[in-house]
Amino acid sequence: MKNRVRRSMITLTTAVMMSAAGVVSTASPAVAAPKVSFSSTGERADGSRYISIGIDGAHAGFVMWAANPSSTEWSDKGDTLIVRDSRTDGMAISANVVQSGSGSTYLLSASTSGLKAPALVKRTKNAPEGKKLLVRPCVTKGSSIVACGPYYSIHA
Repeated sequence: MKNRVRRSMITLTTAVMMSAAGVVSTASPAVAAPKVSFSSTGERADGSRYISIGIDGAHAGFVMWAANPSSTEWSDKGDTLIVRDSRTDGMAISANVVQSGSGSTYLLSASTSGLKAPALVKRTKNAPEGKKLLVRPCVTKGSSIVACGPYYSIHA
């Protein structure tokens, strides 16, 4: 019994001394998640769409769907998904194109993951004309998704 009382007194004394000395054990503050924004002016008549991506208020890159581009700058082989990462912040830009009405049927994917920014990636596939599709832009860091935008309508 004396030993238990002695241990309790030592523990209480130690706690009082640490408190008086201002020693407090706290967790380190969490790093705030980046604020990611996605904006688009809308689907063009030919089915193309440009989506701008911002991180913490600064332009970070874009996702573009070029439906049947006639310019060899993008592709002369069909519909093209283009992703661009403009910042050297350790994050990557990615996008997936899926068939409308079937959110799990992927048509194309592109990502700048693993590339040194600024980076641009193009993926091309000739989809059936007029095919209704959706494109979803995302920002990733390593294997984690930081944020994804909504599904935007496009067509081939």
